[in-house]
Amino acid sequence: MDVLRRSQTTMHPGGLTVENVAGEHSPFDPQKIHESLTDLTNDPTVVHRVESLIVAQLAGFDVVATGTIDATVVETLEQLGYANMAQNYRKQQHV
Repeated sequence: MDVLRRSQTTMHPGGLTVENVAGEHSPFDPQKIHESLTDLTNDPTVVHRVESLIVAQLAGFDVVATGTIDATVVETLEQLGYANMAQNYRKQQHV
């Protein structure tokens, strides 16, 4: 996985900071995960379940790489038995 660390200097106020491949930082937007999951299924229960678990896994960190977020989404989907959704997410994100 890319970046997953604690940092006091790059943290955005109020939460998680995302580091892209260029090393730029931006505030974490959980709506992006919600939208990606909604693109994969029309079942709001599945979206809520998966989204909650992903956000909970990321909540303990201050800085996380985009690649780490993508890997967390894929791993969570696979662990919950949504292999087809994981495969489609990989295609969407080019993971």
